[in-house]
Amino acid sequence: MPALTLRPGVSIRLKSQPTHIPAFLVMGCQGDRAWIRQPQWPCHVQLCVPVTKIACCRPRFPLGLLV
Repeated sequence: MPALTLRPGVSIRLKSQPTHIPAFLVMGCQGDRAWIRQPQWPCHVQLCVPVTKIACCRPRFPLGLLV
C-alpha cells in the first residue's frame, strides 16, 4: 500500500472525484482524518475526510528527472 505524506497546502483529489471539480487543499491532518477545502471557499469552511478517501496520484516526473 502506498504511503502518503499529507502536509498543509498540498493539493489532493478524492477517490471518484469528478474531473470538473478542482483539487482540494489540505489544511491539516490528525490520525486518520484530513481537513480539506477548495481554494475559493472561505477559510472557515472545511471538510473532514478519512485519509482512505484520498486518491494516490502518480508522480509528475520520473524519479531520475527531479532537480
